[in-house]
Amino acid sequence: MDALVAGTRLKEVATREIVYQGCSVVHSDATGLVIEVQRTLSEGGNIETVVSQILLPWSSVNYVILAEQRT
Repeated sequence: MDALVAGTRLKEVATREIVYQGCSVVHSDATGLVIEVQRTLSEGGNIETVVSQILLPWSSVNYVILAEQRT
């Protein structure tokens, strides 16, 4: 997975349980993929943007979509 360099924007990453969309690569090696995901949370009337870095072992990744074109 050397082609997934830091900063690469990913259209979608799917695991068995969750699909992450619009994320970017923080780190990629033979063990797994670290992605950065931004999400909006609403707690107690406050709306916040949260940035999370998530480690996904390759054994849990079903697929990665780098880009998508619709015709």
